[in-house]
Amino acid sequence: MIKRLYLALLLLCFFFSSLCLSEEFSNQPFFKVSPTVCVTEAKQKACEFKIQVHFRIAPFDELCLEVTQRPQYTQCYTQNDLIVEQLNIKTKHPLTIKLVNPLSNQIVKKQLLSIANYEAKDYRIKRRFGWSL
Repeated sequence: MIKRLYLALLLLCFFFSSLCLSEEFSNQPFFKVSPTVCVTEAKQKACEFKIQVHFRIAPFDELCLEVTQRPQYTQCYTQNDLIVEQLNIKTKHPLTIKLVNPLSNQIVKKQLLSIANYEAKDYRIKRRFGWSL
């Protein structure tokens, strides 16, 4: 009984300490990109990402969403609600999605989108069992 109470107390302390954000995290906006890895076959040249980007610009007044080497995807936002963007990107090289402060041109958050190649094996292990009666 005492062990359970002690464990519950530890979990509560951990939970509430994670809610109290430190000063360095309180001035960072929420930013989540998924998926972050695209798996291609070895013969496939390009990877097609269907990316969902979720973010909030608070505590900033304005932030711009940028994709490296893709200026057509650059867009700036001023709303404080949760912003959800869906991007379809075809690429051969890894890309970075960034949230940039347009006033200072400083990168606030970034996420690397990487590409992994998968090569299936062409051989099977043959196992023979004697089925004699």
